[in-house]
Amino acid sequence: MVGKIETVEDRHRSLWDQWLWRPRRTWIRKLAFQLHLWSGILLGFYVVVVCASGSAIVFRNDVYDWLESGGKAVSYKAFLYHWLSWLGKLHGSLLMDSEGMTANAIGGFLLAALCLTGIIVWLPGFVTWRRALTIHANVGWKRLVFDLHGVVGFWSFAALLMWGITGGYFVYPQPFRAAVNLFAPVTFTPAAQLAGAGPVSQSPKPAALNLPRRPRVPPLGARILRGFSYAHYGNFGGWSVKTLWVMLGLAPAVLFSTALIMWCSRVVAPGMRQLHRRQFTARRLPIRDGFR
Repeated sequence: MVGKIETVEDRHRSLWDQWLWRPRRTWIRKLAFQLHLWSGILLGFYVVVVCASGSAIVFRNDVYDWLESGGKAVSYKAFLYHWLSWLGKLHGSLLMDSEGMTANAIGGFLLAALCLTGIIVWLPGFVTWRRALTIHANVGWKRLVFDLHGVVGFWSFAALLMWGITGGYFVYPQPFRAAVNLFAPVTFTPAAQLAGAGPVSQSPKPAALNLPRRPRVPPLGARILRGFSYAHYGNFGGWSVKTLWVMLGLAPAVLFSTALIMWCSRVVAPGMRQLHRRQFTARRLPIRDGFR
């Protein structure tokens, strides 16, 4: 009996079925896992510092307004102003001015890539997707750490991805402006400027009779780019959004610490035990040869 010949279409269908039901067995997931693992170890501390300092200055303007309106003591003001300014420089430029801003932009893009590889690694398939969204008790500390890393990563994915992309936009705005301008105008066109100027009168009116012009609404592209700043700092939903931003900014600390625990448990500890066994064997071999 002649076996069935597997076509390219069958292979693609088989890969798609694996991706839907058992994505952790695919080569895409294995590649994403390695990229996510090592980039997370290399970038983890940087992401923690930037996000934690960002959380600390979410309410910075509110604190400034409170200090100015509350009539606090000068020394008390100076202390808060100094530390909030220092945290702002740490978050925006890593205390290195222009070089730090460039490093932050690159770090933002790498953070976005780290988020994308992380969501690929997290994908559980249709069978166990509900379980992957919650943390379960009585599963052992290793499984608990694994669940905590996955759940926190999933629920903070969108915010971290947005922060990485918008962080790069603040330093390199031109590519974003060009991309947005392809489908939404960023600046006023001459026709729009003429339409917004109002009717032209042949005889000048007295200054007292000049009516105030309505403020022009910025083009859609400009509003989209302005939305990047609002989204990055949480300045669009009041204190509730800012509080959520503070909490999400602390998520990388949980992700990095749980990742280090898993890495030490799965890689470092077995490697240390194997090295210890080799050293122990090497010390015993000369003794055995001496008895011979």
